[in-house]
Amino acid sequence: MTTFRLLVVDDEAPARAKVKRLLEHETRFTLVGEAEDGTQALERIEALRPDLIVLDVQMPGLTGFEVLDALGAEPGPAVIFSTAYDGFALRAFEAHAVDYLLKPYDGERFTRALDKAHAQLVGGGGEAERLQALLREVTTATPRRALERLVVKSGEAWVPLRLEEVWRLSSEDKYVRVHTASGEHLVRQSLRSLEERLDPERFVRIHRGDIINLEAVARLEPWTHGDGILVLKNGTTVVLSRTWREAFLRRWGFEG
Repeated sequence: MTTFRLLVVDDEAPARAKVKRLLEHETRFTLVGEAEDGTQALERIEALRPDLIVLDVQMPGLTGFEVLDALGAEPGPAVIFSTAYDGFALRAFEAHAVDYLLKPYDGERFTRALDKAHAQLVGGGGEAERLQALLREVTTATPRRALERLVVKSGEAWVPLRLEEVWRLSSEDKYVRVHTASGEHLVRQSLRSLEERLDPERFVRIHRGDIINLEAVARLEPWTHGDGILVLKNGTTVVLSRTWREAFLRRWGFEG
């Protein structure tokens, strides 16, 4: 019988110890590691390649949702959430997560969650789509709050990048290239999914493959066929497509 690899992520040591204890007589899963925060979780996921994560939602630093965001849409581990959330979030978990554990939970409830996870893993497939659907539902079910930061890879480390530092976001195959004054980063997201969560007062689409921070624009120069050239404050340029010209000018504050 295949034994699946499990990672537990929780900022509370007793919660991690509880999962470890409940796994002592479990033959379908083996604990391969622990993480005490979201950044460490991303490092452990890369290094250990777990099949299943027991993931706390509310943690200092990166939340459980930000961990999933950073993993992107590529196939990844199955997730059982460990959470104190209720109401709308539980409906979202029921619809899209393998399972959720509402704290405090007992051994019998934990075993039922593992039963679901095992069935899912044996059956195979769909985890990336399932988790992206969960993120969309949780995002749309909450009051409108713009994304404040992205978790990006910088060298070997995962770091949170505040959105006011971002000048431009450009589509690149299945990734988005994030342009900042200090450098560029690739995130495993689609430009469309990011656009839905950005502050519309700060970010505006200017091309099929580009979103710009309005604060980064120095000037607009005419080009051809109704297109324009945006000169950014760092001296770089990007095309403003005529398709998005009117919306950009309105958001930029141009009166004409």
